[in-house]
Amino acid sequence: MQSVLLMNLWGARLLGLTFSSPGEFVFRFPPETPLVGGLGLRWYGLLMAIAVLVGLLLTKALAEARHLEKEPGKASERVEILALWLVVSGFLGARLYYVLTHWSEFRDDPLSAFAIWRGGIIIHGGILAGALALYLYCRATGINGWKYADVLTPGLILGQAIGRWGNFFNSEAYGAPIPPDSRWPLRVYIPPQAREPEYSQFEFFHPIFFYESLLNLVLFALLMGMFWRFPKLKDGTWVWTYVVGYSLIRIPYEILRVSAVAYLPGTTIKAAYVASAIGLVLGIGMLIYMYRLRFDPDLEQLAAWLAERAGLELETAAELVQRAWAIQQKHRRADLLDRVTLAMPHFPSALAPHLSLGQRELLMRQLFCRLEGRDPAGEGLAQAT
Repeated sequence: MQSVLLMNLWGARLLGLTFSSPGEFVFRFPPETPLVGGLGLRWYGLLMAIAVLVGLLLTKALAEARHLEKEPGKASERVEILALWLVVSGFLGARLYYVLTHWSEFRDDPLSAFAIWRGGIIIHGGILAGALALYLYCRATGINGWKYADVLTPGLILGQAIGRWGNFFNSEAYGAPIPPDSRWPLRVYIPPQAREPEYSQFEFFHPIFFYESLLNLVLFALLMGMFWRFPKLKDGTWVWTYVVGYSLIRIPYEILRVSAVAYLPGTTIKAAYVASAIGLVLGIGMLIYMYRLRFDPDLEQLAAWLAERAGLELETAAELVQRAWAIQQKHRRADLLDRVTLAMPHFPSALAPHLSLGQRELLMRQLFCRLEGRDPAGEGLAQAT
């Protein structure tokens, strides 16, 4: 098998890096082999499997490092369940997005949309479907979706960096042609049968799969650096940083791309431009909202306050605050007393037998005021001491 990466002096002009695919298959059964003739293991499939495995292992490690569940190992188990949801939904979403943006290829034979072995998936569709699956799972289980989404993003972008090499092995999704007299040092050789008709006279093209893979690794390093150096950033920060970062990466990728381009139906506008523009506006807007406009209480400080006022263990107080915060987010439009009523079953007399029912209710009212960023003085703060 020829080398995946070939270093050569092309045209006796410039020593550069030339990529030349060894073919789509890692191995393939001879055509005459009974039952499996012509079948085999494709590089694209192998890389996707590796990307999923690496992303899963990394996400499990990050979830445990962040102690997303009280019981050791529970967060890792949760990630494994989530991975099944996300991989299946993401794959289906990526395929559906491709079919919708390339409908002319399937109009005459709609059933061919199910022939996934012929290729055709787009990452934007996978991300959207995966986000929807994560939302539904979190709604069903009551877990903090933003915390899990944050630990998923480094594994996602690392998986994208790995999976993008599948385009190289398939000789697809390549960039603009490189003229013979160009001194650009990076190029990919595209065999004649894989070239777009209007570029049939060219042999070498921009290896945009390589460009994006490197930029994805840069974004991965940024997310990991944020994860370890700034662990107290607000929930969702890593998600929106990923959205902004990948949207920026995808714009130059699409500018150079000339192969298998997805357009908005009936237009010459690249679908990825619209997706990236939406991602940039949404991501930047959400980061501004989170850090400039939205009030987020310090739950650790509130747990310490509640532990002192109610005479509770810090861990018990922290759990009460987390439950109250979940109620606050889910029922933020409800009346204060209604939210207190929902929270009181989590604050039974057994936790603080020295406090009366009225004192416990008063503390809950004060807690919800603090969760809203309001001064709880009007709730009779002194009476709870």
